[in-house]
Amino acid sequence: MRAEFDYQWKNLPSPLIELNGDRVKELLGFTGLNRDFFKGKKVLDAGCGSGRYTYAMQELGSEVDSIDVSEEAIKKCQLINPKAKVLSVFEAEGEYDFILSWGVLHHTPNPKKGFDRLVSLLKPGGIIHIMVYRRSHQDKYEEYRKIFPTLSEKQKIAMCKKLGKKNVHGWYDALNPEYNFSYTDGEMLRWFEDHKLTEIKFTTPNSNINVNGLLV
Repeated sequence: MRAEFDYQWKNLPSPLIELNGDRVKELLGFTGLNRDFFKGKKVLDAGCGSGRYTYAMQELGSEVDSIDVSEEAIKKCQLINPKAKVLSVFEAEGEYDFILSWGVLHHTPNPKKGFDRLVSLLKPGGIIHIMVYRRSHQDKYEEYRKIFPTLSEKQKIAMCKKLGKKNVHGWYDALNPEYNFSYTDGEMLRWFEDHKLTEIKFTTPNSNINVNGLLV
């Protein structure tokens, strides 16, 4: 699994992962948090990829620990956060004011276990934000996922270009991983409630579930 995401991070750039002010706006948008929240916070970017949201949180004044299973992703992230390291969410350690795991847990063999691990790293008063796939929006992806493993690498890229135009990286990320779990809002609510997280907030009503919770 550690090498599963290397190809896309090494070879498939996208304007949606470029390090610029758009990433800051995205982070603030899908978390529903304000700029002042991040200033001076100790945060974990759990599944950082090449560091787009590591960059955003650094720009907002946070001290960021960045981890990812992909060596190629970490090589890129280390250009902006030299202490970024190859590590899975199941191996994460530390204590944090804020934990972000955006588009990561659903690609692991046991997403709930990964979530449990991350929550265990929250300081009292800390917030965790996760993004996972929403089940009701997965039909079109499942159709292509059945085909994807049968294709050559050239054919895979051609399919992603046809589907994603400028976002080849995003489509490859949605179709290539071995694990692609999806959930309902109710299932995510129970995850958060199991840990007695409060102020649970679903922040973006789209094809993905974005949700925050506060540890009292």
